[in-house]
Amino acid sequence: MFIALREKLSWFFFQVFPNLPWRSIAEWLLLGFTAFALFWKGGKTLESTWLLLLLGWFLTMVWWWKDQRKAQAPLLLWGLVLGFILLTIASYITSTTKNYGLDEVLATAALGMVFLWVVRTLTLPMDRERFTLRLSRVLVAGTFLAACLSVAVYALQPVNRMVGTFFDPRFHTDYWPNAWADFLLLTWPLAAWWLKREKRFTHALVWALLLGIDWGVLALSFSRGAIIAFAGQLVVWGLIEWAGRERHIEWKKPLTLAVIVLFTTLALFLGANALRGERFAVQTVEEKVTFTASEGTSSISERGNFWGQAAALAMQRPVLGWGPYSFRFIQPRMEENVLATSDHPHNVVLKYAAERGWVAALLFVVFVGIILYRVAWLPWGEKKHTPVPFLFVAVLGLLAHSQIDYNLQFVGIALPLWIFLGLLALEVPWSESKKLNKKLVRFVEISLMTVLLAVAVLEAQWIVLSSVGRHLEKMGEGERALTWYSAARGEWLSRDMHLSRAQILYGLKRYKEAQSAIGDYLKVNQEDPRAWKLLGEVVLASGNSFDAIEPLNGAYVLGRYNDIGITRSLVRTLLAAGERTQVDERREEFDALIYEYVQAIQVNAHYIALSSNVEEVVELANLFAKLYPNDAPLYTVLAARADHHAKLERERIKARAPGMLW
Repeated sequence: MFIALREKLSWFFFQVFPNLPWRSIAEWLLLGFTAFALFWKGGKTLESTWLLLLLGWFLTMVWWWKDQRKAQAPLLLWGLVLGFILLTIASYITSTTKNYGLDEVLATAALGMVFLWVVRTLTLPMDRERFTLRLSRVLVAGTFLAACLSVAVYALQPVNRMVGTFFDPRFHTDYWPNAWADFLLLTWPLAAWWLKREKRFTHALVWALLLGIDWGVLALSFSRGAIIAFAGQLVVWGLIEWAGRERHIEWKKPLTLAVIVLFTTLALFLGANALRGERFAVQTVEEKVTFTASEGTSSISERGNFWGQAAALAMQRPVLGWGPYSFRFIQPRMEENVLATSDHPHNVVLKYAAERGWVAALLFVVFVGIILYRVAWLPWGEKKHTPVPFLFVAVLGLLAHSQIDYNLQFVGIALPLWIFLGLLALEVPWSESKKLNKKLVRFVEISLMTVLLAVAVLEAQWIVLSSVGRHLEKMGEGERALTWYSAARGEWLSRDMHLSRAQILYGLKRYKEAQSAIGDYLKVNQEDPRAWKLLGEVVLASGNSFDAIEPLNGAYVLGRYNDIGITRSLVRTLLAAGERTQVDERREEFDALIYEYVQAIQVNAHYIALSSNVEEVVELANLFAKLYPNDAPLYTVLAARADHHAKLERERIKARAPGMLW
């Protein structure tokens, strides 16, 4: 079937239009999509992932039908890339959270194919130089336009850090300054390359201004980790320049341009803050450096916890891990503080180890490491006028920051990274002692990408249907939403669809159907405390309080530090089932949790004062005041503190000047 489908697709594209410049089309599609991913929310959308897969499939097809007689990818690199892709697929098949992660599978396969296309297609130095020039123009121009937009967002919206194009205007919390900083770590070296290669001072002046803008908006991201990585990039760049130095060094022009770059950086930093200061409070550098900003030192302490938790989880499933994008569901069971959770462990290697297994993580490390190691030993004197040093610095900076953060889920960051790795891999010789079996490679790659494309096409229809259901649910039309959700029952990347079905049915008091919907969710994800909590509440509402205790206990184990409402539901259910003694026995445990939530609300940790946890902890404290009248004043004070601080924080947010763009 796959062979027939492959031949039909090949005939359609390459036989109907045999004279089209397919290689040039592939190249321009790659460049165009790179720009699209940057400007469409940084590429953090399902449509970006689906288009990336289509691009990866197209590049693979073009290569095998038009350029297959040319150079093949080195066996070592091909094996590492395909191994990483196949292990990611195997990890998803055995995942404990199958309602998420399919998009990561598709993106990984597509990025691997993009890398292989670069390695195979741009083997000639002239082709590589032409492509790199085009790519750098796209990225540098895109960065400049994104920086202009970023200044407007920074000055006119409440977000207190620059985010570039890495935001979603539909949601007030979806701003990603660290991702914007990662993108800048990748792109500023290209502006520096253009600055260095320009002979005419007037042209160099333009590139100096662009480089200064890049550095300025990087500083305004207020990403401490990115700034440290940036400093490391400057050191590496300086060492490379020193290694390739000549006897006679022209210093007047570089010094003049350096002053212009620094002046532009400072002017942009101060000017943008002055513009923002007209409407909003400006975060100072001192606050970030001294850890007196809103997040304090939690960003450091929590990262340490995440790393340890990810390593522990990886050891529990070392071969295939827990599944792509599973960390957000499996980490809360190891949580130690209120809302100390994350979608990822803030480390690229540990993310892959926990979610895809140590073998996949090792393959990624070896793949990246062997390319960078061999490039590091190049004769830099011969490469000083090429983009190689700057690509090397760019990749090093991003990967360094990826040890304390993770933003490769953004296509706008991951795609340039894999392209850069391909360009760097072309600069070093690879062993030709063993050659790939061309027929086997062709069959594996085309079959793999065709199967994944078929999955994506089939899945797309379900995504559209469920998206309509989500919109109707937000509009309050639950019955209509259920119709669309039912039509999308075959969806693999179902995310929270079954929970939404259950919630609507619960509101309509159709308890048996709600339990069935929760059952559909638990078939693909038993790690989510929300499902167990909702199941307990549905069972309780249907009149069986005793049977509701077990699922609520499960929810408590998995999510007590993220939702105090779980504890409230559990206590209420224990009382309804006549299990007051259990409440008494666990009172100290529940009291400690109430106190931790109140403390978190007082400092608004992770914006908890804006969440429903406030009302839940107040209600739980009042319930305990009734259960234990001798200690009622203590619970009343805790409830009052939580309510008071939440009101202050909500009034502060409400009084803040509204955004002028949306």
